Amino acid sequence: MPAQADPPDSAVAAAEAPVTEIESALHSLARCLKQARLHDFLLKQAGVDIDQAGLAVLYALRVADTDLRLTDLAERLRIDAPAVTRKAQQLQRLALISRARDADDARAARLQLSARGREVVDQFLVARRQWLTQVLAGWSCADRAEFARLLGQFTSDIRDQLGELEACLFGRLPGNR
Repeated sequence: MPAQADPPDSAVAAAEAPVTEIESALHSLARCLKQARLHDFLLKQAGVDIDQAGLAVLYALRVADTDLRLTDLAERLRIDAPAVTRKAQQLQRLALISRARDADDARAARLQLSARGREVVDQFLVARRQWLTQVLAGWSCADRAEFARLLGQFTSDIRDQLGELEACLFGRLPGNR
């Protein structure tokens, strides 16, 4: 079988061009979405007052739809347990979460969203959904559906790649932590 020749430089450049554009767009998107102004705007629209870290904890508990061990919450947020402990104490003082001892391990704490905490995160999610609806208002239904499909596929592929990377770097098997 004859050896395959390397593609010409122009073919390589053409194949890399979309990736470069995607990389640039993702960088720009991440910067836009992380802006404090956007967070502050959405909080104002939602009528709630909470910082990004607190909202991240509430959101993680909302998505889990159950109580979580503090260490599991820290792992989901990819931050250290002491930082989650400090934020949880603050959120507990605000009556947005409750804290209880783990029935299986008295040394461990479990965190649960309070009714008020659920209300706060839900108000924020409604404000964010309204904002995204406004951003996408000029898009056709077909374009929004295709974007949702591709973004979901992209997110899934990223998660898979990160799982493989973590397994390689930390000697973990996928699914084992």
